[in-house]
Amino acid sequence: MNEPDLELIRDYLDGRISPERLERFNRLLETDADARAEFRAMATLEEGLRDLSVSSEFSFPYHGPFAAEHEPKRRAGRRYRLKHFGIAALFLLCLGLSLLLLNMTDGEDEWADAIAKIEFLSQDVAFDPDHQLPNTEGSLLGKGWVQLERGRVRILFRSGAMLETEGPAALGIDTPMRAYLDFGKVMVHAPESGRDFVVATESMEVVDLGTRFEVRVDPQSHESKVSVIEGLVDLHLGSRGAERMIRPLEAGYAARVNAIGEIVEITSGTGTLPQFEPDEPQILAHWTFDEDELDADGTVRDSTSQQLDGILRAGQHSDLVPGVSGQALAFKDQNVSVDLGEHMSTLAQLDAFTFATWVCDSGEPLAILFSLSGDSEQHRLQFYLSSRFVRFGWQDGLHYDSISGRVDGWNSGQWYHVAVIAEGSVVRLYRDGELLASGSIGSKIGTPVSTPSMVKNASHAYLGRLDDGRQGDATAHQWFKGQMDDAQIYSGAVSQDVIRFLYEHPGKIWSTEEPLR
Repeated sequence: MNEPDLELIRDYLDGRISPERLERFNRLLETDADARAEFRAMATLEEGLRDLSVSSEFSFPYHGPFAAEHEPKRRAGRRYRLKHFGIAALFLLCLGLSLLLLNMTDGEDEWADAIAKIEFLSQDVAFDPDHQLPNTEGSLLGKGWVQLERGRVRILFRSGAMLETEGPAALGIDTPMRAYLDFGKVMVHAPESGRDFVVATESMEVVDLGTRFEVRVDPQSHESKVSVIEGLVDLHLGSRGAERMIRPLEAGYAARVNAIGEIVEITSGTGTLPQFEPDEPQILAHWTFDEDELDADGTVRDSTSQQLDGILRAGQHSDLVPGVSGQALAFKDQNVSVDLGEHMSTLAQLDAFTFATWVCDSGEPLAILFSLSGDSEQHRLQFYLSSRFVRFGWQDGLHYDSISGRVDGWNSGQWYHVAVIAEGSVVRLYRDGELLASGSIGSKIGTPVSTPSMVKNASHAYLGRLDDGRQGDATAHQWFKGQMDDAQIYSGAVSQDVIRFLYEHPGKIWSTEEPLR
């Protein structure tokens, strides 16, 4: 450690640190493992000396002239020997604590100022002629580049993260919590001590959330591919100097990202996203909002054989307007919705579901498209839009959480296709056939994702409305204001190809017999 940092620790232990230096001291302990070890050792030493000082104060009291004058001389000699024994004991304690300090810092000294070290080299390993870092097993590595022509190198970072790279590759060693892959392949295992470890590329940063993952970068196109083997990562997308967007990626999936930070494709670990067998997702309801599907008594008919008809709840009036396919329903007032409550027995048993619809001019700050809730606000789920996001949110007891997909806004008069898929505590959000976000936990507090079957005492379901029921008080509501067309619910998680099919074929439903083209 350098002398200014040591002086900072001494000032803290001596109780003479200023508020400004105290802030610097706290940052030092948060970011520097060497400083934390040094502080622990110095604090232990000082506490031991303080204890001995207090003990000595009681063992060897001060005797003034009056006591010395009246005390027998043989006791004075004994007192003199006790003082020497106390000094000797103090010396031995200091020596013991010094040895303890050395032992406590041995593990830290092993790293010195190094960021990482080489744990393993394959027999066929060959480094690039421009490689400048040490290149033997056990070598400590500082900031710099590992440039590999062939073979495998396993590198342990001081944070505990383990990386294995395979040549040809160029891997930058940056900090104990960050590496940079210029090209090639790297496999990462980050234990709890290495959580939030980052592998950066030209177009993104892959932030570990306690996982095993792989990153590949093509040397010509600079396209990246991230494959998550275990756990979850966050992809911070966008080239350097540009605003970054965050996309979660869970185990079993891979993402291709181009050189400017755009997701090209999301696939499963074994190829393209799976096509489902006939007995998996099935169409549950399709509300076209066409004139011949809207009865005079307010019934909004489901065009499928399931007959999940809704009831139009309109305080004053609602209109049919031109949609993307036939007519669309205009939610003109803040008290217009389609009540699906008669079908709770069907909707509330879904362990997985897909909801998709077309929207235009969604003018509310929180534009609710679909909701399912209980009698109180503590159990619900909702699919909704805001000024720059497509969102899926859920309340489980006292905890509300959500997953968001950022968009570039909503143009007036333009129709957009939006969809949500929830299955096995994983949510995927889409707009116009493209994946916006996916994640297995919420973006705020990590409350496990709710699906309809997890909503306790479900009693309300709507298109265009959310009941924020509060027990003992008047209810409050959130609404959709705009136009909606071609709303569909499936009893399972459809593939990304199906979402793209629905976007490219407005008004059509998908079935397992439907060709995807």
